[in-house]
Amino acid sequence: MIKRVSGEQWLAIGVIVLGLFMAWQIGDIPNDSGYAGIGPRFFPTLIVTGLIVAGGALLMQRRHRNGPDTVIIDGEDDAEQLEAEEAEQRGEADWRMFAIASGTLIAHMALIGMIGFTLAGTLLCFGICRALETRRPALDLVLSFALALGLFHLFKWLGLNLPALMPGGVL
Repeated sequence: MIKRVSGEQWLAIGVIVLGLFMAWQIGDIPNDSGYAGIGPRFFPTLIVTGLIVAGGALLMQRRHRNGPDTVIIDGEDDAEQLEAEEAEQRGEADWRMFAIASGTLIAHMALIGMIGFTLAGTLLCFGICRALETRRPALDLVLSFALALGLFHLFKWLGLNLPALMPGGVL
């Protein structure tokens, strides 16, 4: 019997290694807390923790998944048939959804300085809804705007300045 490492396991291991590398790099960030009360290491530490936990969860999910983890290779046909079955279970990549989501993210990054956080965030959220092919675009647009506007004012309340469309920082 030959135990194969699947693509999901390699991805999980990669996420864990990335998290550990980032954790090692956090030590280079100075730990002066400043006026905010929390240091500049706080959010990177949250992200690193999330990466390591997500990688571990992905690894455990793949490990305990129903399906063959081991393969007895008697011939080329058995291995090819198993790979074909796994590919059929995974399905094909939806490149249209990927293109819409990627284009939306790039447009958000390009437009945030010109049209402000609220409108750029609305476009980002609405574009992701379109990529996921939701059924109620009008509701998606309203909720995207409400979410972006709420986040804008939350950051403003926290004392963080985001790009605004109009002077005075309402939008």
